[in-house]
Amino acid sequence: MEPNPHSWYYLIKPISPPQRPRPKSRKAICHLDQATQRNGTAAATTGDDEFAANKNSYREVCNLFDMSISTFHKHLENILDFFYMIAKEFIHFPLTENDKQRVASKFGKISNFPNVLGCIDGSYIYIRKPVHKIRSTYTNRHDLLSITLQGVCVSDKKFTDVFIGSPSKIHDARIFVISSISVRLPDICGQTYHLLGEAAYSMREYLLTPYRDFGNLSAKQRNYNLKHAQTRVKIENCFELLKQRFRQLFRLDFFTVLKMCKFIMACCVLHNICIELDDSFVESNEDDDEVLLDQDRERSPLNTATSDSDNRRNNALRRLGEMKRDTLANSFM
Repeated sequence: MEPNPHSWYYLIKPISPPQRPRPKSRKAICHLDQATQRNGTAAATTGDDEFAANKNSYREVCNLFDMSISTFHKHLENILDFFYMIAKEFIHFPLTENDKQRVASKFGKISNFPNVLGCIDGSYIYIRKPVHKIRSTYTNRHDLLSITLQGVCVSDKKFTDVFIGSPSKIHDARIFVISSISVRLPDICGQTYHLLGEAAYSMREYLLTPYRDFGNLSAKQRNYNLKHAQTRVKIENCFELLKQRFRQLFRLDFFTVLKMCKFIMACCVLHNICIELDDSFVESNEDDDEVLLDQDRERSPLNTATSDSDNRRNNALRRLGEMKRDTLANSFM
């Protein structure tokens, strides 16, 4: 399902060219309307929307909007660059204390999990083999080609951070380490706030993961895991909603990783704009009450060789996170 006309008018208005004076004759008006429909910003943007929201080819979209393939390709490049340019205006963390409290309050209404600034996870975006790349580099654990979209979302399923382009052969925890958000999170969260992530991530004071269930969890730990899962499922819902809106994300057929990344970024920006404008969407398979606690779906923790000093530092940071997790688990009972 594509965004409604109100959402597109919100986008098209600031980038549309100045209106030309309309001629008085009916014949001249007809010619002007046809030219605008073929070459105007609105027609190009709507054509790109049609391409993103459905599994249509370039040729099908061009036939639908009476546009040549070369013209559509040019417009697509320009519009992807535009969305990349404005991405920071629509995808950003809450930075003021009032904004952080507002986000944490909305998360707290889900399962009384306090001080949550977002949920983080990775999602596979299946692709064709990029040109001049080695196939095995992009092969994921399902033996399929994909890149990973790492996203952080808030309770209304808006993205506050995305990191795109890493081959899915790389572990989620490693992708988090190389992303810029891993450096900024300690300052954003401080000692009060935190993100919620699955057990594959390293435990930190600003990134809380569930207790691993080996059959010996206490009632407090099981209760913590339940509340954690009920809150963290928002990022799963967010990815599903994104892919339902933009069906091209089920499998991208672009040839270069750069264009894939720009297209995914554009879809994430549009996703946030639709939510800001309350663009309704009927979600077919989503169920907010469904909580996934199956340990088999979680990826194994990352094991990398590090120096002794790095190990000591990581152990200290992990211990701080475990202490915070234990304090929260005790407060829930």
